[in-house]
Amino acid sequence: MVADIDAPASPYTPTNKFPPELHGLVDFVADDDRPTVVLDDATAEFLYCNSAFDALVATTARTSPPSTWLPSLLNSVRRHPRPHPRTTLKLGSFANQLWSARSIASSWTAVFCFHRPLEHVPVPTPDNTDSARALLSDTVPLQRQESDNTSVTSTSTCTSSLESADADTPLEGLIIDWLLFPKPSADPWLDLIVNHNWQDTSLGPIQAWPAMLRQMFVTILASKEPRVLHWGNDLHMLYNEQARFVVGELHPMPLGQPIIDIWGDAVRTELVKMIKSGIKKGKPLVRRNYELTLTRNGFPESCFFDLVFLPVPSADGHYLGVLAEFTEITEKVLQRNRQELSKSLLESFSNVTDLHHLWQTFVHTIESNARDISYAVVYTSTESLGEQRADTFQLEASCKIDGLQETLSSTIFEALKGSVGEVFVLQRSKNTLPRDLIASQSEASPVDTAYILPIMAPDGLRILGVVVLGLNPRRAITPSVRQFAESVRDMLFKTAALFSLPTEQRESRKIAKALSRQLETMTMKAEETEQNFTTMLRDAPIGMCMHRDDGHCVYVNDVCLELLGMSRAQFYKAAEVGLAWRDAVHDEDFEAVNQIWSSAIEKGIAASAEFRVKAAGSQSEVRWLEISAQQKHDKDGNLEYLYVWLRDISTSKQLAEQRLQDALETKRRSEIFIDMVSHEMRNPLGAILLLADSIVTSLPPVSNDTQASVLTSGLRQTLADIAASIHLCANHQKVIVEEILTFSRLDSNLLVLAPEKVRPSETVQTVLKMVKAELDYDNIQGSLQIQQSYIDLAIDNVVLDPGRLSQIILNLMTNAIKFTKTSSERRIVISLAASRTRPTAEDCQVTLVAPREDKRPKLARRMSITNDPIGENVYLIFSVRDTGCGLTPTEMGHLFHRFSQASPKTYKQYGGSGLGLFISRELVELQGGQIGVRSQPGEGSTFAFFVETARIELPPEPPSAQLAQTSIKDHMRVVDGPAAQKTQVPDLHVLLVEDNAINQKILAQQLRKTGCARVHVADHGLDALEILSTTTFHRSTGIEQIPLSIILLDVEMPIMDGLTCARRIREFERAGEIIQHVPIIGITANARSEQIASCIDAGMDEVVTKPFRVVDLLPRMLALVDQHNPTV
Repeated sequence: MVADIDAPASPYTPTNKFPPELHGLVDFVADDDRPTVVLDDATAEFLYCNSAFDALVATTARTSPPSTWLPSLLNSVRRHPRPHPRTTLKLGSFANQLWSARSIASSWTAVFCFHRPLEHVPVPTPDNTDSARALLSDTVPLQRQESDNTSVTSTSTCTSSLESADADTPLEGLIIDWLLFPKPSADPWLDLIVNHNWQDTSLGPIQAWPAMLRQMFVTILASKEPRVLHWGNDLHMLYNEQARFVVGELHPMPLGQPIIDIWGDAVRTELVKMIKSGIKKGKPLVRRNYELTLTRNGFPESCFFDLVFLPVPSADGHYLGVLAEFTEITEKVLQRNRQELSKSLLESFSNVTDLHHLWQTFVHTIESNARDISYAVVYTSTESLGEQRADTFQLEASCKIDGLQETLSSTIFEALKGSVGEVFVLQRSKNTLPRDLIASQSEASPVDTAYILPIMAPDGLRILGVVVLGLNPRRAITPSVRQFAESVRDMLFKTAALFSLPTEQRESRKIAKALSRQLETMTMKAEETEQNFTTMLRDAPIGMCMHRDDGHCVYVNDVCLELLGMSRAQFYKAAEVGLAWRDAVHDEDFEAVNQIWSSAIEKGIAASAEFRVKAAGSQSEVRWLEISAQQKHDKDGNLEYLYVWLRDISTSKQLAEQRLQDALETKRRSEIFIDMVSHEMRNPLGAILLLADSIVTSLPPVSNDTQASVLTSGLRQTLADIAASIHLCANHQKVIVEEILTFSRLDSNLLVLAPEKVRPSETVQTVLKMVKAELDYDNIQGSLQIQQSYIDLAIDNVVLDPGRLSQIILNLMTNAIKFTKTSSERRIVISLAASRTRPTAEDCQVTLVAPREDKRPKLARRMSITNDPIGENVYLIFSVRDTGCGLTPTEMGHLFHRFSQASPKTYKQYGGSGLGLFISRELVELQGGQIGVRSQPGEGSTFAFFVETARIELPPEPPSAQLAQTSIKDHMRVVDGPAAQKTQVPDLHVLLVEDNAINQKILAQQLRKTGCARVHVADHGLDALEILSTTTFHRSTGIEQIPLSIILLDVEMPIMDGLTCARRIREFERAGEIIQHVPIIGITANARSEQIASCIDAGMDEVVTKPFRVVDLLPRMLALVDQHNPTV
């Protein structure tokens, strides 16, 4: 065997100089498939390597040349202390292999692969052996023995090479992955992690882990704060030493295990829900004041943490895991609880009146506010002069505990003797806590610790009371707990002393107590203010930052960084060389912002400006920000800090731009509307002027020749035609004005309904009568059809606004007349139907227009002025069908909109303001209905609508079936006028008060032509009062009084207006100067309800609005005279 070994089989086969005691080892490992090398410990010579090692070097040369891993492997051997015999030293992973070392005899070390995948084991060949040796010669210089062809590594050469490689290695070449490359360490936790049996966990051996998992685990192992890593969908758990408390006694079992195997499905489900919630928000999930029960010092303790869950993304942005950062705030929470309890005690003690009240108040406050105290018990002394014993202390008050002794426990009393008035502790675990003080109502587990607080008398010789505070068993016993107990003892002592000291001392103590309480309150307020201020800065909805006078930023909140699209690191780095957000500012605004910033920093001038910043991820989108800068100076006037506020005004800018566009569009449409209305008003006005000229030119010249001045029949007919045309033009102007007024009320939400008891059929008949003259003029046949549904439902009286209904039908009739008067067949039919349910488009036989969403509630129709009982709801369906030119679908799409007509040629050919159908739609929807149209070009049009109403509960009187098909001529008997008056027109004596001379002259002439007895005129209210003083209404005697029946009083007049005149007349009536009521009809061009109401309030009996006709005014005049002057 020795001869075989000594034979120079290869350059690396040992020679006779190779230590004889190693021949057996070399013989064993020569053909072993584990790569192995042998080193001399004393000289660090590279003594031997087997064929498997040669094969490894050759096969990994392309992906991992020896120069990248062999020096590190040898360095690892040198750095570790020589392993103990029969002990394997783990060196780490090199060339994708896990290497180990063992001591041989006393002078050598064998380095070999601890584990090697089978697919990586090559078959040794002479070729790869030679190439491996060549590579090794380049990496680790070897010396060959010329005489026996044996090669040995030079100690000096090898050592210098390794030291050179270590010294020249760049930072990126240093190994910091202590999991793949473990090194000897004095850290037991790191040793535990490296030697943990990972192959038996769900994650498998560390070498098989994903690189990101290994990197994250190495990172949290280096952290000094508690960190827990949950990996993958199964949330495999990894944690550092500081977070060991999370698993408690389960450690180290949870390492590498799924969370469901550790704590069950409920915990896993809750954690997954939290992780998804944070990912959905796009921000780290934060849980503050999170309570965990941990086993510390052998017992469960409630601990409080601020948790931050940070998702770990993959290279493509998907979820890999989540890192939980724990920041313990237990002491902070407990301190806050104690401060709140101390504050409550101080406040409650301020209202105490005696000692008994003090103990009761103390126990009640503990019960209401304490979260860290399981119970409170107070025993008070019943012996004020004699010896105090345990049985002289009686139970005074308690909370959250039952089954107490009525007297003080002897155990506690004996402990009191040695306490000298100091706070002391009794514990169940030490058998010093009495049995009746162990159980608590508020805690499931028994109380282990109780603090005993002796409350001494002011003289220090007697004990006034003994307070027992049972500590929450889930709270740790710390020095701060004892300090709190002592502070409670002091508060009780000072308060109790107030009721035991003389008056002067009591007042002094009271003052001192007040000052102490004030100081404590101020301190707490200062701390609270500071905390609130910090919270306000952090959570403010605007960006905030603070800079020193040199421009250095000392604070910036998250909103500011979000508005600028910068990270905190980017912001602070940019702030070191100037304006922190210079890269975020839009290029066109940078100079202006930089100039404002310089002025604020260098000149201390308050600044405010608006600028744009580039939106993240887009070069075209921008965000508008408003910056405000305010300086803070020190007492010498030097700039100390610069406060900066940033506010996102992008929405305001967009809104302003939209408002501008809306204003321009409104202006454009208003100009179109003004042009349209101007045209509609000027056309009839021009016609009136021309017709007036025609009258003047048609009349024969005035001469003495009576025969020449006589009007011929032809001239009379011409004048009559001219007058009729003037009437039509004036009526057209009136329609335009009324449409504009109605539209104005609709646009201002001022239009209200005035429902009353009406018969719908009579309302329709009235409308037909109103348009009869126009129908006859254009030779159009008009008719009314009562549908069978109307007859079947026996519709009679309903609650409805007849004025608004008439306005809708009149608008539709006017349009139908305009489009029908040029057709060969001229016929218009109004149809009336009814339904108990809301009609559909099929019921109305038209396409209905959807109601607007912003329409006000239709409650006005229920505000009926009738006292009759309201019955069931019904729907009335009206339609107007004509044989006109018809409409195309495009033209129908333009209908029912503001200022809109079917087409531009509609206005040119037929005129109109474009408001009629829009107003009709608004009025219909205001009454709970819908409107629509059906039409075909050349076949006429049908406009239909329905309104919601309600029956009047009266005995049913169904209309006769004969009404189903009637002609317009059959309804002309309806509404013939008022009942016969006792006063006749020749009896009327009228006082007309009008400041406009033309209107005064025309109206007076028309009144005289109707046959009025006499018409007096006045230019203003003062003239009217003078004329009134000479009439039969006045009490004056001795002068001849002229008769007077009624006053027509204009409202707007100089010197004295109509309102003032009416008030004066009613004052004269009340004073007796006027002996009876004077009928007054006001005349005004203002048709708003408020203006009419002001006329009535001033004393006028009725009001008529301009324009009006005398034939319509006379019946009202006669009726008013009859009402107030029945004897005339």
